[in-house]
Amino acid sequence: MKIILVGFCVSARYFDKYAAGDAAPQVAAFKLERRFLHALRLGGAEVNTISTVAVSTYPRNPYIYLPGYSKPASGGIKEIVRPLVNLPFLKLTSRFIGVLGALFAQAPREAQVLCVYSAHSPNLLAAYIYSAFTSSPYYVYVPDLPVYMGLGVRRSFFINILKRIDAKFIDFLLAKAAGLIISSKHMVDDNPVFRYTPSLVVEGISEQELEVAGSCFEPLLDFSGKKVIFYAGGVNRSYGVVELVEGFKRSGSSCELWLCGRGDLEEYLMSEARINQSIKYLGFLPPAQVHAIQRHAAILALTRDPAEKYTRYSFPSKLLEYLSSGVPVMSTRLDGVPLEYYSYLNVIEDFSIDGIAEKIAYLDRCDCNELFERARAAREWVLREKTSAAVGKKIVNFMEVSCG
Repeated sequence: MKIILVGFCVSARYFDKYAAGDAAPQVAAFKLERRFLHALRLGGAEVNTISTVAVSTYPRNPYIYLPGYSKPASGGIKEIVRPLVNLPFLKLTSRFIGVLGALFAQAPREAQVLCVYSAHSPNLLAAYIYSAFTSSPYYVYVPDLPVYMGLGVRRSFFINILKRIDAKFIDFLLAKAAGLIISSKHMVDDNPVFRYTPSLVVEGISEQELEVAGSCFEPLLDFSGKKVIFYAGGVNRSYGVVELVEGFKRSGSSCELWLCGRGDLEEYLMSEARINQSIKYLGFLPPAQVHAIQRHAAILALTRDPAEKYTRYSFPSKLLEYLSSGVPVMSTRLDGVPLEYYSYLNVIEDFSIDGIAEKIAYLDRCDCNELFERARAAREWVLREKTSAAVGKKIVNFMEVSCG
């Protein structure tokens, strides 16, 4: 099967350059799309890519113009990145025109199908128009619903109205797709618009074993003589970061709490770190540094509020990254996370400051060997069932069957 993947799949060097200084760098999405592309190829598909870089709009990102490039990847596969004018409205327009032009520049019948990464209206509209003219079906991988994206970003009343209109437009374009690859079954179950659209649930894709080799089974490093509870991700109120910090303080834990990432709680975390020597806010860190800390932490934390509606329609990609590290994971119970995961998690049943404090205190008293034995089993399960190699064939088979 030949596929054109439309999305944001730029090279790592290009992403690092233009995400530098971004107020909300899309690191998790960048890594997930690279794993999705790898999954398609491991599943037996020949995949070319047409992309624009995913960055915040100027001035939240310092670049007004982001250049494009085109190069052959391994095996003659093409990687096309279209230029982007990173200003309000012009950003969406230049993305749509660039992607649509690149699609129609492809040789006739070069691709049997299109696959769009994420429900982003310029890319979806370009795929829809191209499909209408060429009869090439298009599929969409929807890791998150757009209406719940951009948490922590303050928007004007006018922009919020436009976002609601955009969400309706995206629903229309998703319903016209030949199939949807979704991270939570509730995306389709709760939306009658997609009731008759074929769908496949792929809640996330873990890194390959070679990428995380050696990331577990090691004794805890010194870390200045302290065991570390580590949180990596958006530092937003809606992600339960305040409850994590306050719960940690209340727990009386012998560990230190380290946090990294960007979001609306940066000033709060810097203030807490100044007051409490057991709390460290590391700011934004490159992925390699995040992985290095994860490998040697005592506990990895994910404390999203189950009452937040977005948790029903998304799967936290950070969870698979945590589990593949072989380090014990402490998490709340979320609707978007399938039940099979909870055998490997240390679950916070009560999302509250007291509930998190009690869980941290309990884990502080637990047998370390027992915790890491569960974490070792989690890692083995993830590397067996959730990597690109494990899910790639399922995705390609789904496309082949649903497009006839």
